[in-house]
Amino acid sequence: MKSSRIMKIFEQYVRKYDMNNINIKAKYFHSLKVMEIVKELANGLGIFSEEEVAVCEFIGLFHEIGSFSKTPNFHIDEDNDDSYEKTIDVLFNKGLIREISKDKSYDNIIKIALFSYDKIGFVSDIDEKSKHICAILKDAHNLDCFRFFINYPYIDTRIKSYPSNLVYSDFKNFKTINSKMSENSSDSVLIVLSKMYTFNYKYSYYLLKQNDYVKKIIDSLTFDSKEVENFFKQIVLVLNNYIDKRIGVTNA
Repeated sequence: MKSSRIMKIFEQYVRKYDMNNINIKAKYFHSLKVMEIVKELANGLGIFSEEEVAVCEFIGLFHEIGSFSKTPNFHIDEDNDDSYEKTIDVLFNKGLIREISKDKSYDNIIKIALFSYDKIGFVSDIDEKSKHICAILKDAHNLDCFRFFINYPYIDTRIKSYPSNLVYSDFKNFKTINSKMSENSSDSVLIVLSKMYTFNYKYSYYLLKQNDYVKKIIDSLTFDSKEVENFFKQIVLVLNNYIDKRIGVTNA
């Protein structure tokens, strides 16, 4: 599997969609960004061969290929239960992956990674290297949720209230929050921010800090009251401290 071939087939496939549509454009750049992060994480681990890194790139770039649509209605937190099935259909049933590589030795881990990237935990009975491939895709996808929220806001960014009790309770207990729990815009913000709790690698927190995504998300909001604004500013301080501890910054 070659990186150049992976990109060529991806570009050929998405060419049939309207890149002037904001939803298609968002999904296109999300795919590219996830691939970029996946490659960075995979190379940083130092455990993969060049071909295995290319397989990781492929998984990152094509992880949502089944969700491209002629009539898209897409955002990163969309509850899309059949996304995995659609992606498997495009790649394996319709044979898109065989246009990239005839080698089937990586098919199983590709399917496992695609199945598990948006779920908590890992599939049992897989070897450590396969687990890392799944973890890398999880981190890359969840990390790009922050950039996506800033560049393609899909909620009302005018914050009128505090988050709901259930959402805030999970958030302050460092739990990743299911998007189905959202009752208002404040909830939706915390749902995105809570994705950092799933990160598997110190470097993922470093990238989150380097891009200053937490502050950028809060700065993109407008608030109806000073009290709610101050509440979210306190969350920024708490999360920045959390990130520093995960990175290993002393005196955080």
